[in-house]
Amino acid sequence: MSGSASASTKAPWFTAADDLMHDLSGAPFGRESLLWTAPLPDEGLLVFAYAWKTAATGKFGRFVAVAGDNGGKPLVLEAIDDVDLEGDDFDDCTIGGLRIRQPAPLQTAQLAFASENVEYEATFTGLHFPFSWHENEDGCAAWAATDRYEQSCRVTGRLKLGDREVVIDGHGHRDHSWGTRDWRALQHWKWINAAAGDDLSIHAWTSYALGDNQINGYINRGGVVTPLVDVQAKAQLDDRMLHETVTAVLTDADGGVVTLEAQRAAMWQMPIRHLYLNEAAMSGTLDGQKAVVHVELGWPQSYIDDYLDPEAV
Repeated sequence: MSGSASASTKAPWFTAADDLMHDLSGAPFGRESLLWTAPLPDEGLLVFAYAWKTAATGKFGRFVAVAGDNGGKPLVLEAIDDVDLEGDDFDDCTIGGLRIRQPAPLQTAQLAFASENVEYEATFTGLHFPFSWHENEDGCAAWAATDRYEQSCRVTGRLKLGDREVVIDGHGHRDHSWGTRDWRALQHWKWINAAAGDDLSIHAWTSYALGDNQINGYINRGGVVTPLVDVQAKAQLDDRMLHETVTAVLTDADGGVVTLEAQRAAMWQMPIRHLYLNEAAMSGTLDGQKAVVHVELGWPQSYIDDYLDPEAV
């Protein structure tokens, strides 16, 4: 892993146990989730896998989605909820046919999934130790999670869609969160992940919840990860309020600045609860270096529906 302990001035925030399941008892709207995203802008694709446990039921769910450039509807969406975990823990388990292995704690995750519509195998290898939102000045908001980690990754594998086969050899992102997940608090957010090779990557979150602005994330430079203190991000929206371009200026706690420019290559609009999560794989640059990018914008469905209603007064 780039950014081993010798490349950092502080000990890792997480331990190997944090790749496993956590105690969700007592957490309102308790949830534990794992996410893996592999943007493939040169292929016009976004591959997005997500797994979760719901505290109230003790049951699990997952989805595997592949988005193209067809304007918001996924090419493939394989989703299931309310199933049992096959296996003992997240180090080696299956959820509704999605095989998850984590052979190297906090460093490597391996996925495998096959259906009539898609075959997907991927290995996510961390470019640095996982980063906690608690390492930011704002911390991790109580409505978001007890804790969560974010990690830029090298991604290798393969994807098969019908007769189309894609070799995956690039970059992506993964996260793992646990505790309360209260979607009601959120008004709008931008969740940005990008990598320009192994030595420069970013994770940025800027949200508006309960009337306040939250900033989370990091800049990774060769395995040395520095928390963000400011995110200035703008999105150009199309006539469906799906983002076409995103620009951002990210400032870290040491005063370092990274600029992002990104253009949409694939898009999926995911409705969840009262929200739309608009997911885009994007091509772009980080400080002028070619980068692969995933940007999620979140909106209340009623806000978008009302704004786009030609008869609204």
